[in-house]
Order: sequence, then structure tokens, then C-alpha cells
Amino acid sequence: MTRRSPQQVDPLGALSSRPVTALAAVAAVVYATASTVLTRDEIVMPAAAVGALAALVAAGVVLVLASSPLRAPLTRWSVAGVVALGALAAVLAAVASAGHNSMVRDDWASLAVGLLLVGLAPYRPALDLVAAGLASAVVLTAIVLVEREAFLTDVPVLVFVVVAVTPVLALSLAGASFSAAFTTLVERWIAGASSARQASADEFRSSVARSVQQDRVTILNRDVAPFFGEVVAAGVVTEADVERARRISADLRSTMVAEADRSWLEQVLADPATRVSGVVVDVGRAAGRMTAAHRTSLRALLVAFGESDAVLPDTVRIELEQGLDAEEERVEARISVATASSESAVRHRFAPYLAVVRIVFDDLQVDPAPPLLTLRFSYDQH
Repeated sequence: MTRRSPQQVDPLGALSSRPVTALAAVAAVVYATASTVLTRDEIVMPAAAVGALAALVAAGVVLVLASSPLRAPLTRWSVAGVVALGALAAVLAAVASAGHNSMVRDDWASLAVGLLLVGLAPYRPALDLVAAGLASAVVLTAIVLVEREAFLTDVPVLVFVVVAVTPVLALSLAGASFSAAFTTLVERWIAGASSARQASADEFRSSVARSVQQDRVTILNRDVAPFFGEVVAAGVVTEADVERARRISADLRSTMVAEADRSWLEQVLADPATRVSGVVVDVGRAAGRMTAAHRTSLRALLVAFGESDAVLPDTVRIELEQGLDAEEERVEARISVATASSESAVRHRFAPYLAVVRIVFDDLQVDPAPPLLTLRFSYDQH
């Protein structure tokens, strides 16, 4: 079973799942509230009943906030918070009807907590969801064992346990199945796409080489050929011609060296199509050691800068600083761009892109306070 989550393999897909997550949280609270009202005759401690609903609401709030693109990726601590608050809600609900809970099947805790775990499915690996379901089931089992004397039906206690834990286990396993299947399918698609891309790269490598060669020929025809023509027409080589030849040679050499040494980040900022420009400070050439995921997410963000009026796209500054020795040293990166809108507008405009970058660079820090939008993150050299 893969240890990656749907949010990691498809950040934008997880972002689009957020309304479903919010709906799961709301559904859990609505169901619990309705069940509490319908079984109010069994409640002997109203304060505990209110506390149970409050704990469930808190679990839903944690789920919704943790799934925000501004906080991506959703961490294991967030899962633990949802499970702990759900367990607290179940315990308080049991306390509210202590000694008067005649039936297990009308208890809301198992189904409500299960709905919250389903809401976690787009953001966590399958194993985490299974563990969360099992932990919740253990708490519910303990509650049933304590309450069994009050149940009206004369059946083995194991039956009550099965009835109590089935909803939360079924929903957590359903969420785990979705997480595992989705992640596996996306990883297979990525592997196939990578193979196809490599095949295409091999196929077109020769044509690219011919294109580069043609560019060099164009430069020669533009600068060198006219000069040779003038020298031939004059029939003599003067000192001025020698000096001009040196200048042309130096210009050609510097141009070709600059093009060869230009990193992919510098190419993005120099490409008129991206409508973004600025400065790249990368003394150690660390940009070339980013993974494909690193490059894709950053390029998408830079292109978004060029398409937005929330920032000034010609003020981009990218700084990469790396260790001098070990290849395993992490590269510290900083990207800044001047803002032209309020902090909230900048956050809203770039939220999807920052969500993706946050998944790829798990230590991303974002400071949108004017006058600059600043991103800080690090990555291992590859």
C-alpha cells in the first residue's frame, strides 16, 4: 500500500475536493444534532450533550481548516486532532445518557466520526485512515462495554460492539480504499507519462540539435558573413577590420556561453511568453538540481505572476543558496515579488499555486504582507 496521499500526487485534485470535506463536516454535525434532539429523553446530563456536540464541531473545524490550501499539506497531527476530538465527543455523548442509553443503534458518535474520516480521504495515505478508524473503534468499544448493562436487548455484548463500530470502520475503510486506489492510479499514470515523455525526448533530441545548429548559423550569417563580404570587397585587411573581428568574436563567444550557462529559471524569466522578469541569484547552479515536480510547480507560479495584476511581474527576485560540500546539503530558496494589491487579494489569487508549491516543498513559508510577496523553502539537491 502506497505511503503517499492523493494530495501529494494530485494537489489540485485535492484542492477541488475541499467542498466535499466541508460537506462531510457539516453532515456530521447536523446528524449528531438531529440524533441528540430525537433521543433527548435519554439525556440525563444536558451539559455533557452540549459538550459532545461542541467537541464534534471542533473536530469539523480542525478538518476544514487543516484542508485549507494555505495550510497544505494536511499533517498527521491534524488527523490526530480530528480523531481525538471525535473520541471526546463520543465519550461526552455517552456520559450525557449514562445509565439511560437503551439502544446502541441510535448513538450518533460512530457515524459522525466516520463522516469526518471520509473527509480526510483526499489528504492522507490509506494507512493513516485505517489507523484513525481503528483508534475510533477502540474508543467506541470501550464505551459499549461500560454501557452494556443499560441496553434493553438481551444479546451477547459482541453484537453491541459490532453495531457500534461498524459505521466508523466501514467509512474509514471506504476512505482508505479511495485514497489507495486514487494514489495508485495517478502514480501509474505519471509513470506512463514519464516514459512517453522520455521516448519523445529521445526522438526529438536530434531535431533539437539541428535547430540549435541552425540558430548558430543564423548568428554567423547576420554578423560574420557581412563582415567577410566587406573585407573581400575592400581587398585589404586594416587595423579597424582586425579590431572589429575581435569584437564580433567576443560578442559571439559571450552570447553562446551565456545561452549555454542559463538555468531553467533564467530561461523562464527571459521568455517573453511568460510576461515575468527579474533576477536569479544562483551562484552554485542549484536550479539545475531541482526535480521535475519542483520545476513544474515553480514555473506555474512564475507564469501566474505574469498573468496577474496582484503583483508586479517585472520585480521577481529568486535566490538559491546551497552548501559547499556534501551533495546532501539542502538548498535554501527565497522568491520575492512586489505586490500591487492587498494581502488578502494576493493570498486569494495565488492560493491554488501556493497549495501545489506547499505540497512539493513541505517547509514552504509564505509572507504576503506588502510591499512584497515572499516565499521561503528548501529542497534536497538531486
